[in-house]
Amino acid sequence: MGASEGSLNPQNIDWQSPENHILLNSYWPAIESQSLQEVANSISKERNLHGHIWIATSGSTSESAGHIKLVALSKKAFLISAKSVNMHLRTSSADIWLQILPRFHVGGLGVEVRALLSNSQVIFDFEKWNPERVHKTLTESKVTITSMVPTQIFDLIQAKLKSPIYLRAVIVGGGLLSESLYVQGRELGWPLLPSFGMTESCSQIATASLETLQSRDLPLAQKLSHIELRLNQQGLLQIRGPSLLTCYGQRQKDGRILDWDPKEEGWLTTEDFVSLEGAHVRFVGRKNDFIKIGGESSSMGRLREIFDRVLNALNATVTQQVLLMDAPSARLGTEIHLITTLENQKDFLLQLKETFNKQVLPFERIHEVRYIRNIPRSDLGKILWKQLKKDLYGY
Repeated sequence: MGASEGSLNPQNIDWQSPENHILLNSYWPAIESQSLQEVANSISKERNLHGHIWIATSGSTSESAGHIKLVALSKKAFLISAKSVNMHLRTSSADIWLQILPRFHVGGLGVEVRALLSNSQVIFDFEKWNPERVHKTLTESKVTITSMVPTQIFDLIQAKLKSPIYLRAVIVGGGLLSESLYVQGRELGWPLLPSFGMTESCSQIATASLETLQSRDLPLAQKLSHIELRLNQQGLLQIRGPSLLTCYGQRQKDGRILDWDPKEEGWLTTEDFVSLEGAHVRFVGRKNDFIKIGGESSSMGRLREIFDRVLNALNATVTQQVLLMDAPSARLGTEIHLITTLENQKDFLLQLKETFNKQVLPFERIHEVRYIRNIPRSDLGKILWKQLKKDLYGY
């Protein structure tokens, strides 16, 4: 296989070789996977790329092929990211990692690279997620470090499973870890380290320090050593560093294959509004989180933060079954809805709604409660907002 060709979901990756790979969800239809592999191979040949990993950054099989975007990440970038994470977590050959995240996501693949560099053992568990089985593996194998997503933390808490004694760090990424989940997890002893990262940076750019485990207060993520951070004039986070992507690739609806490098003078502008507090990062909201309600500006990120605090104050254990959404309104343009699967808990929902409404401005109050059978989520547990809005409102 030539260096510019792609291998689909390889079992092993030689991190020093010039071979390219493309890692895709095995559940995607073959025709879609083949199309994406053609995109990766074509751009690799055109740009003369060697030693790269191609990973899908967004899109699903419910969307047309033209909407799935690939990102090219060099093996060198992965190694640099992994070295920085290892320094932050003080890993050594004595550590044992549990790899339970899909390797077609940087959070999963990153575990393997970090273990390689620290000469640590890795235990793989790619079976369907089951909190009891994973807890047993963590305990019996004396695992010391692993990576999880908030949904998995929620399931462990729901099952009332306490952290095994050997586990010293759980990196939580793939979505924002709510304060209520963090507090509940820490009460069960789980050493949770909230992180902030993205596919384009080969995983983490900021992670809570080990020292934060001395407290049960939700910590801020600390910038990793290999990355520079700044804000642009709009307040969006910009990143520069050697772990960033080489380029994007995408097939258009007319069949053309496009590739582009989104960086400007080495800086990648994200869709995230954050505040930089010394070496720490406080997430504020996504670019598309800012809305207008009857001409008044508001932030869904801020409203969800208040909503989470209310859930925590009510000692709620249903954080994965309730959420806030900006909904279309003929009168106001946008209004706030409470979306939930808890149709049989109307008293609790009323209390939640009333408590939240007391803490926000009048135009930001929950206007309506909408019930849905299931909240659509990605394979990493992220809410599929576009699909949810389409299911509820038809757009």
